[in-house]
Amino acid sequence: MINSRISSVGCRPVSRDTGIIVVYFRIGMGVCQDAKIERHQIGGIENAAWRRATSLMLKFGRRVALIGALFIPFALPTVWAAPALMDIHAAVRTGDLVQVEAALKSGAGVNSPDNWGRTPLIVALQQGKAPIVEALISRGASVAATDAWGRTPLLVATQLKNTAAIRLLLEKKSNVNAANKNDITPLISAAQTGNQEAAAMLLRAGAAPDLADNLGWTALMWATYRKDAAIVKLLLDNGADAARVGRDKATALEIARNRGADAALIALLAAKTSSGSSAAAATVPAGPKPASAVTAPKLSPVIDTSRIVRGNPKAPVTIFEYTDFQCPYCRYGAVTVDEVMARYEGQVRLIVKQLPLPLLHPMAMSCALYFEAISMQSADKAWAFYDRIFLDQRPLAGGEPYLEKVAVDLGVDMKRLEQDLRSPGAQGRIAADLKESERYKFDGVPVFVVNGQVIEGAQPPERFFEVIDASLRQ
Repeated sequence: MINSRISSVGCRPVSRDTGIIVVYFRIGMGVCQDAKIERHQIGGIENAAWRRATSLMLKFGRRVALIGALFIPFALPTVWAAPALMDIHAAVRTGDLVQVEAALKSGAGVNSPDNWGRTPLIVALQQGKAPIVEALISRGASVAATDAWGRTPLLVATQLKNTAAIRLLLEKKSNVNAANKNDITPLISAAQTGNQEAAAMLLRAGAAPDLADNLGWTALMWATYRKDAAIVKLLLDNGADAARVGRDKATALEIARNRGADAALIALLAAKTSSGSSAAAATVPAGPKPASAVTAPKLSPVIDTSRIVRGNPKAPVTIFEYTDFQCPYCRYGAVTVDEVMARYEGQVRLIVKQLPLPLLHPMAMSCALYFEAISMQSADKAWAFYDRIFLDQRPLAGGEPYLEKVAVDLGVDMKRLEQDLRSPGAQGRIAADLKESERYKFDGVPVFVVNGQVIEGAQPPERFFEVIDASLRQ
């Protein structure tokens, strides 16, 4: 009866403990009622024994009822509990607007982060779900909330060349100069991806043309690297300084010459460089300051003894490098690690962990698999593969045939490689690295863990020197 009544009003069935409490209350009230009936029936009879019996029944009934009444408030949350929160991120990934609305109605936060630190809006942008993006913004999704790597929704939309989403986010007054942990701004991203329309919209919205990323490169330098004359001209017309120099001491003009740009582009940059300001370092946006060794939490990544190590296996300092073979910032990070290992020869060892970002770098996962599979044959050949890919990432545009060519050039056993590429071993390593990255909320690359301390982004060698020197002094 109790269950049927509760179910009839749309609540959950009662639990076993709740049922017992309610039964206590019902029994007690029933005993009281029976006692009152007995007293009423014998009220005119002078029988002391009956009066005592019914009084005892009434007292007993009241106490039993009281026990039930006292515990009913604790039972109510079980009986009338609200429905469980739905996973809004899973709902967003389905692309089903009805499921997203249901998740929000269940109490899921419109700005709640997932395990990677991504908000539902960022997930919707990554999934290319335009109706979901619009719905989330209309329900109060923040256009300023970032993921764990510091990407705003505007930066995510720009990296994925989603011009419609860029327009919508600019209408919502998104910060056009907010940068991630590699100091990539939306304008730099537009130049990297060759999105002239996005670059024009961002400049009209107030994007600063001379902000630089962790490499010291501005949007103009990236557009020049891509030999994109239209974006180069657009940036110069909007005040970009052609005389700026990056950390590699190169100006946009020198980049154009090194890349074999056409004469017209070189002439345009030459004219602007000679008439511009004197060479100065590009302005790097002030990102989050690295935590000190004292306050930063120490991490302990898993060391799989079956995986290869570069350097002295018993070195007192271990660098874990979470990387993506197609990421230009990881290329810079690899060069920095080479410099670090040369400086601290015998004192530092390197262990590579795979963190490919296939949405941005379509060849990243294949490169990771090739590295792990080759390492199962030969550590030397795997490190040669690592060096070759990071030396020049441009041929990766050739896809899988280029990776096969590199493997052949290195003398890899191709028959065994084909087997290892499909083996649980190589794929399991990458899956484990991704799981570990999720636990640490590493949602961008490169990331380094140096004796437990995290260094995020393509930082200069001096940052590593600081951490390693402190570790060696301890």
